Amino acid sequence: MGVLLSAWCAGVSVENMVGKALGLFAFLMTGLGCGQHLEHSVEKSSKRLDIAKDFLRKNELEAAEAECNKAIAYNDNNDEAYVVRGLVQMVRAYETKKTMEIDGCLTGLDADATDRDLQSFLAKADVDFEHAALVTPDYGEAWANRGVVHNLQTDFGSASDFLGKALENPMRLMNPSLTRAHLGWALFNQDKLVEAAKELRTAIQFQPKMCVATYRLGRVYFAREEWEKAAELFQTVSDDPSCGSQEASLYLMKTRMQQGLVDDARRARDACLKMSPTSCLASQCRAEGRSLGALASAAGTPHP
Repeated sequence: MGVLLSAWCAGVSVENMVGKALGLFAFLMTGLGCGQHLEHSVEKSSKRLDIAKDFLRKNELEAAEAECNKAIAYNDNNDEAYVVRGLVQMVRAYETKKTMEIDGCLTGLDADATDRDLQSFLAKADVDFEHAALVTPDYGEAWANRGVVHNLQTDFGSASDFLGKALENPMRLMNPSLTRAHLGWALFNQDKLVEAAKELRTAIQFQPKMCVATYRLGRVYFAREEWEKAAELFQTVSDDPSCGSQEASLYLMKTRMQQGLVDDARRARDACLKMSPTSCLASQCRAEGRSLGALASAAGTPHP
């Protein structure tokens, strides 16, 4: 009533004022409805994301991707939905890499076609992780996943930047030690051996039995020709069944050969060949193991 009286005193007609008030009321009610609709969409998006995560855990990738798409359609600011959809592509990439390098060492046209699939999956994953980081710039896991993708793409400079960004934003970072191990690998592949060793040692300090960091630190010492340190780390990983690292056995063989320890090198070679006999790494073990005969002769050790 006071508002209407003030309007009349100001020379505004009561009818006009009432009309404006009703219009404002309708606008507010419309806004409230939008807020309720938005809240409902966010809730539906979250439910779809939960379903997507469950499908991903079961390795049902098509279903997981479809649910992520629905989650994003309901709420295009659902940053985690982009990350989970990116992880679907990452799983596809790892499965493709396994087909190409472990199940059978593909060559020629087969390898080229499979590698194109691999690169396509990685590119799609990177787009989703990038989008998640754009929605939420301090989303550490999104940055970390971008770093892993760029490591796999051998774009190690960008990988270092993204992994460093992830470590600067640890609140939503699932495993900082693993992220640090990935950063160490990116630095190693840029020949920044001192920096790489520092990151990898820190990762192991916080997670002592991490296979990835232990193996990669061994590679740093191998590159620096610190054979005993390298051998100790490769042996640790090779002897741990939970690691399942054929690559550690290969580099243990190479290290033992550098040390002139023929019998130890043979044991490492045999462990390498036993793990995945048809893989590309097994082919390397066979090829490099052929020089064991000459090494044994030079050392006066019987050649089997």
